[in-house]
Amino acid sequence: MLEQKVPEENNAVNYSELLFDLSIWEEAWKQRPRNPRSKKKSTPFETEEAFERWARDYHRQSFAEEGKHRSERIMSWIKNQGVDFSELSILDIGAASGIFTIPFAEKGATVTAVEPSELLISLMKETIPNRLASKIEIVPERFEEISIQEKGWEQKFDFAFASMCPAMSDWETVEQAIQSARKYVYISAMAGPRVHTLIDELKEVLHVNPPYRSGDMGYIQQLLFLKGYAYTTLITNEVNTIEMPVQQVVDHLQEWLNTYGLPTDTDSLYKAEHYIRSAYPDGVVNFLRGGRFGKILIQLDQQNMRVVRKKEAKK
Repeated sequence: MLEQKVPEENNAVNYSELLFDLSIWEEAWKQRPRNPRSKKKSTPFETEEAFERWARDYHRQSFAEEGKHRSERIMSWIKNQGVDFSELSILDIGAASGIFTIPFAEKGATVTAVEPSELLISLMKETIPNRLASKIEIVPERFEEISIQEKGWEQKFDFAFASMCPAMSDWETVEQAIQSARKYVYISAMAGPRVHTLIDELKEVLHVNPPYRSGDMGYIQQLLFLKGYAYTTLITNEVNTIEMPVQQVVDHLQEWLNTYGLPTDTDSLYKAEHYIRSAYPDGVVNFLRGGRFGKILIQLDQQNMRVVRKKEAKK
């Protein structure tokens, strides 16, 4: 009985060592399953046409009422942690077409928007009001390829912000964002596998089972903890019901299959399209899409718990 107990205790010690071993978490993040067709830190699009369609759809949705409400909810959560955007200098990493860049500037911040896509930059420029143009600087580069030392960006900004940015996919890039900020760093990422019930149906049709993808947030959170950072985190489930015409689904097939690690050869695309047209003869496809999302606000200058009091309304 005693002999049995000793190995169990040793195993318990080993598990604890693994859970709190920094090098293991760093290596596990590097070795996690990825889409074999996606380039590191890039969104997987096989053609320029697919990327352009995604970019224009993303821009339209981001600046529709629902998209603007989403941005406002995220900014309100950050504000509730004690962040006042007025007069802040903000580095918006992976700014896309300005879904946060523009609201930040509207709240009185000066914003440096890093975005490598020429199309997204052009959409951002079209959207920025003239009155805010002087408060926004656009840097057309990939953040992970920038030397913050050469640019003089070390602790240059009050706030580094990266919302669902593909660049935040390893510790080196996260650390670069932290090194560029003086007060706060915000990072959001998937905190579990993406939910897409139509893709689940197509996995059965194509007889494929891609590896489990946990998302980046678990790695980010554990590494920040092990490295001694002070932060606030929020994990939410955001799943929406989507209703889409069959033809629109067919138009997105290659992009979706690629994103979720499913085959996109001619035969697979044919089988997927045939299934969709057969399974949804009324011409409309209903499915669930979303997932578990994580948000982290790292506090660099004031690392103690803060009490945020709401201002009383004037009588």
